Amino acid sequence: MDYANFAIDVAQLPDGRFRINVQSSPAGEASIDVDSPFTAQEIATYMALFGRERKTTRDTLAQATREFGERLYRFLLLSSNEISSLYSVSLSQVYRRDDGLRIRLSVENAGPLAQLPWEYACDERDFLALSRSTPIVRYRPQLTLRPPIAVTLPLRVLVMLSGPTNYPALDLEGEWTRLQEATADLRARGILELERLDTATLIALQRRLRQGVYHVFHFVGHSEFDANTRQGTLVFEREGQQQIGQIVSGIALAREIGEESTIRLVVLNSCQSARSDQVDPQAGIASSIVTRGIPAVVANQFVITDRAAQHFAEEFYRALAEGLPIDSAVSEGRRAIANRIPNSSEWGTPVLYMRARDGQLFDQVVAGDIESPALPFTDETGTSATRSAASTPSLGPLPINRATIFGIGSLLIAAVLFLLLIITLITPPAVPTPTPSPTVAVENLPDIQIEDRLRISPRPPGPGEFFRVFITLTNAGESDTGPFVWAWDASVNRPVIRDAFIGEVDNIPPNASKSVSFLYSYGWWGDYQTQVRVDIDSEIVEGDEQNNFRFLPIEVARDVPFTIDFTRLANTQLVDPPQVLGSDDYIPWNLTFLVNTDNES
Repeated sequence: MDYANFAIDVAQLPDGRFRINVQSSPAGEASIDVDSPFTAQEIATYMALFGRERKTTRDTLAQATREFGERLYRFLLLSSNEISSLYSVSLSQVYRRDDGLRIRLSVENAGPLAQLPWEYACDERDFLALSRSTPIVRYRPQLTLRPPIAVTLPLRVLVMLSGPTNYPALDLEGEWTRLQEATADLRARGILELERLDTATLIALQRRLRQGVYHVFHFVGHSEFDANTRQGTLVFEREGQQQIGQIVSGIALAREIGEESTIRLVVLNSCQSARSDQVDPQAGIASSIVTRGIPAVVANQFVITDRAAQHFAEEFYRALAEGLPIDSAVSEGRRAIANRIPNSSEWGTPVLYMRARDGQLFDQVVAGDIESPALPFTDETGTSATRSAASTPSLGPLPINRATIFGIGSLLIAAVLFLLLIITLITPPAVPTPTPSPTVAVENLPDIQIEDRLRISPRPPGPGEFFRVFITLTNAGESDTGPFVWAWDASVNRPVIRDAFIGEVDNIPPNASKSVSFLYSYGWWGDYQTQVRVDIDSEIVEGDEQNNFRFLPIEVARDVPFTIDFTRLANTQLVDPPQVLGSDDYIPWNLTFLVNTDNES
């Protein structure tokens, strides 16, 4: 799957408001200044919930996560009609090509909002980050970037296990076993290789990186965010006293990792390793590593359980070894947590910081295509050994890659050109007959347009009152439209009500119009911003694809009382014969009925 970028920058302004700037997208750019979606107290409450500082049930946490995610989504993508339109059009364009839309976030200048778990952004259907089609990545502009490298399989992962005894005990052996189990199939096929580093000191890491070739660095241990120094830190082991913890800053680790030119990914399996301070956004460990030019870092922004970490690692490394882009692999890992731990919000704990332009960290090469010299090294126990710079075991079929395809294609092209040359030499010249290439002119295409206003009756309606909506669709093109699907969103702002009505039109001839109508009612007073969308499945090639949606306001009168016609249900179905309604049946009217247990009115 290829991706288009929907790049959003969120920055705090001097007056305390926030600027949401869509810097690039398939549909264009836009910007708006808005208020914060949360109060300071709400941010503190949510962060305590997600950080598991407050005890709560899994169901309550799941409900709070969805509520939080919907508010984030409205702030980020529905704060203005222009940004909402860019997002809708961008999705339509990439889906038509069977591609994905990467939500690329820059929030380092977002002040108090920088610390939020943006990965929980949720539309009316689901969380965006759980889908390969809409991955969410944290993006940090850098002057230097390591390009993808040709890799002789297997991908080599250096795993450092740090467990000083003066810190809370970690199940390091269990973590190592789970990581081995999660990657057993990949290792058996020669696609991935794990190498363990038990001496968790900077000098041991320096020596191991100097002696071998690695593509991924995976850390397992404790991490902290030092409120005094405002720096992210990892807990290594003190040299010569492994039972004592040694605080290592993200900057120090980044310096060492940055010396290994083949590393393209760092995975930090530690608590709060993605935590950044809103004053110094480079202080987070993950931030420091990305600053050194490493294309991608996966880190945890909250505490994560061993079970969730195992599920994530298993599917993440499997997807990465299968050749998926790094953001797709992270989405696969997230869904593994969501699928195996119902109602868990831990899938949002891993965060992807990415600087790679297309998410492709490695250009995979079939094992044996590249010869690597044997490198001598001495492990921490003093034992001498020899290891190939990139081991190439012959363990069954491996994925065909771009290099192989290119080589085969080049031979075929050369053969075809040679045959054409022979035919040209032995065939007498003929007078060529020009054949015009068929083209589809824009003026010969249909063009579906939406009338610039809605007609409703009665106007304006009151809350709970059914009214009829009339929408006029016109074909301003020069050919028939053929069948297409239209949709009406009753509200694109809070509360979001998508796809309130969906219908199909058989055909609209050129320069003709067709009206559609339906009944609807709102459950409360106020102004609603509705949206009409046509050809929502992008099945028609039109002269103008940019006019397939239109925002149209509807006012629900504030000076009339709330009324409900109980002869119909909220979906306009007639109540015939009479029936008993449960409390949930009143939700579409925005009503909640409670049983009076005191027998009082």
